[in-house]
Amino acid sequence: MEVQHEPSIIKLQARVLNSRATDMASKIAAIRGILPDLESALQSFSSSPSKFRVVRTVNASPTQPQTLYILDSSFNPPSVAHLTLATSALKQHAPSEQAPYRLLLLFSTHNADKAPSPASFAQRIAVMTVFAEDLSKHLKSDNLTRDTDFADISIDIGLTKEPYYSDKSEAITDTKPAFYTSSPIHIHLVGYDTLIRFCNPKYYPKHEPPLSALKPFFDAGHKLRVTQRPTDPSDASSSEFGTVEEQQRYLQRLKDGEEEKAGFLPAWGRNIDMVQAEESVGISSTRVRKAAKDGNWDDIGELCTEGVAAWLKDQTLYSEDASGKKMMS
Repeated sequence: MEVQHEPSIIKLQARVLNSRATDMASKIAAIRGILPDLESALQSFSSSPSKFRVVRTVNASPTQPQTLYILDSSFNPPSVAHLTLATSALKQHAPSEQAPYRLLLLFSTHNADKAPSPASFAQRIAVMTVFAEDLSKHLKSDNLTRDTDFADISIDIGLTKEPYYSDKSEAITDTKPAFYTSSPIHIHLVGYDTLIRFCNPKYYPKHEPPLSALKPFFDAGHKLRVTQRPTDPSDASSSEFGTVEEQQRYLQRLKDGEEEKAGFLPAWGRNIDMVQAEESVGISSTRVRKAAKDGNWDDIGELCTEGVAAWLKDQTLYSEDASGKKMMS
């Protein structure tokens, strides 16, 4: 009997695969269709005095948040590491992080450490949109978020001109007209390497002491959720951040007042939560770009969400330069 049913099972599987392929083709076509709108939104923002603007929202809701989770990245491109950072923060949120919730994917058009590449920015917003749709679908289908505040969370895609986290939060709060009228607490989802930059005095030369620049951020009650960066034998760059124990000690030194002379108040350490990394957090965008350049689409399928992988292939992004300079097909 099993042998007789096998062709029917194969046909059913084929129909499911064909349906998924059709849905994905429609999704990609829809994103291609809004590329001119994204370019216009980018140009409008760039020419305006605004320092922050939401240009798209996935799963939009009029509900104003009490807690705003912010995933700030170059998204060049987003990978399953970004998916893990977001879902982990939502599922394991602290009791003090109150509902309603909202998620902001934030891209800075001015990076403190990298020269901007304006030609890539419209594509960057497009791939963020695809990623937001994949993330929303993931949360809706995940048993751990079913029947919770996170299954239907709105995901905003925002732009900022500010390069530093403290200034980004201020731009979000001060933008007129206000997008988040409820004045939510900001929870920035970052890796350990970002914590080091956030607390590096060299980035705040106009303040004395330098780290006093962070006072408005912490006085507003904003927080950092820092994911540890464990050493990866296959990634030499990961060793520069030390062991997870050394990373924990760095945070403890901040809490113990060892950077107080530089302007970091020990009490601010209570607003920094450090969490263990899940396995996929170690996937870098550099690795994704190299795989795309080499045409390793099976690898891309493992490194990125389904929609992002399809978009990279459709647009032949990174096909010429592993550094990500080619962003337009």
